[in-house]
Amino acid sequence: MFNVTRGARGNKRLLAMVFAFSVVAVVFIGFVVATGSSATYHVTLSPNSLYYFSISGGFLTLSLDVSSSEPVTVCITDSTGLAKLEAGGRALCYLYAQDVMNIKRVWRSPKDGQFYLVILSDKPAEATVTIERGILVK
Repeated sequence: MFNVTRGARGNKRLLAMVFAFSVVAVVFIGFVVATGSSATYHVTLSPNSLYYFSISGGFLTLSLDVSSSEPVTVCITDSTGLAKLEAGGRALCYLYAQDVMNIKRVWRSPKDGQFYLVILSDKPAEATVTIERGILVK
């Protein structure tokens, strides 16, 4: 049998690696916390009118939770799609859910730019919209 001993030089390397990993972990956790935000909105929807939220940012991840008293249509689109929806037409939506009363989705923007979360209803409805954004969302 033989014994393997580590000298003072090996301990310094190990200490330096632990310190480097802890600095990287603290920076990463700080970045995730700093970029995340959450907001809850209570919205009253009129028939055949749209309600929209502006969403912007690159590499954006959203967690959407929409609950309503009546069936609603949820759409995430860009400025061209929003203009078509305001004119009464149909738009190309990146995320589309029709006639839902409760929807929970995680959505990642395909490119950098301005997007809109649009909610439409055929009947008077009350909706609660919770939006969480950041690098990591649940």
